[in-house]
Amino acid sequence: MSMNRSESERAVAELWGGRISDFDTVMARLREDGVDTSSLTVVDVNKVDLMHMGGAESTDELTERAGIIGGMEILDAGCGIGGTSRRIAYRTGAKVTGLDLTPSAVETGNRLSAHLGVDDRVSAVHGSVTDMPFDDGRFDVVIVQHCAMQVEEKDRLFGEVTRVLKPGGLLAMHDWFAGQVAPPHYPLPWADGPETSFLESLDDAIGRLKAHGLSPEPFIDLKGSGVEWLTRSRSEIDRQLADGGELTQTQQRNLAVSQTMIPNLSEGRLLLGYLFARSADQS
Repeated sequence: MSMNRSESERAVAELWGGRISDFDTVMARLREDGVDTSSLTVVDVNKVDLMHMGGAESTDELTERAGIIGGMEILDAGCGIGGTSRRIAYRTGAKVTGLDLTPSAVETGNRLSAHLGVDDRVSAVHGSVTDMPFDDGRFDVVIVQHCAMQVEEKDRLFGEVTRVLKPGGLLAMHDWFAGQVAPPHYPLPWADGPETSFLESLDDAIGRLKAHGLSPEPFIDLKGSGVEWLTRSRSEIDRQLADGGELTQTQQRNLAVSQTMIPNLSEGRLLLGYLFARSADQS
């Protein structure tokens, strides 16, 4: 499928194209982390394919709060290599379709899903969240987990979300918003500078959702748990360094993230949380 992408979308795709691990690299990282790759499960691979704050814990909480169960059809918008998609399908039995700008992410994600034997319930397609290649009213839930902060054309994003949701369907966001203190400390996990970061305030996001006919629920602030998760990860890394151990690639990334993201959350430069919004029930 050919796409007319904005400059910002091209920049985001290029950024993640340079970071996304191919299938063989994912296997190597798992072995580096002490995982036996001869008989992998979805939970095993979740050690490296959940590239968002809180890891499996936050994906599970988002899933439960969204009420996802077997028989539902879910869209994972901005799916990366499919960690969230596979975990939701594995834990609930729901059918999950991922959508991502980065071709290598889609390729790796689909290969992992086939390798793990969940490709009957999990698949990914290449495309933009601002121009979704799906029919109207297809999905029960649209997941947006650490994606909106990299989308410049947010009206198009939420317009597409509204279009592909079934009547009474749910948008389930776990995302970053601009805090009251500006600017954020760089680098961010998704941006070395403002070129690939398009944060908006929570108030602006809520207003935008309402303008698209969605009914937002009260925001669930995750500042405390976010700082705790980052601090715990940093403490584990510091202990390993003190013992003379070498850091894995995952630990090196987490160390760099903690140095900017703990202050960003603590100082109110970034806001992290869950935001749910339901489409109109036309029945």
